[in-house]
Amino acid sequence: MTAVAEAPGLPDLEQRLALVACGENTRPGKTRACDSCSNKSGTLLRITATGAADALAAAICGTGDCRVRTCDPCKEKAVRMIHLYNEEAE
Repeated sequence: MTAVAEAPGLPDLEQRLALVACGENTRPGKTRACDSCSNKSGTLLRITATGAADALAAAICGTGDCRVRTCDPCKEKAVRMIHLYNEEAE
């Protein structure tokens, strides 16, 4: 957890992940996440860092419970976010 907090460009990565969660791929030209997605960007980053796609999809989908089935678009967003996070780590 400490390594994540010390990563360079953390605020940029948080906002990038929030934008993905907000639906950048489904809304052409979208450049900013909504307030709701921006407010949970820190949580999204922490979950993304673990690589737990199911938990991340639940957080994006708004269920907050990884035992509840999430929608396919949120699962795809979770996988994309983990991929982005891993690219930043390289």
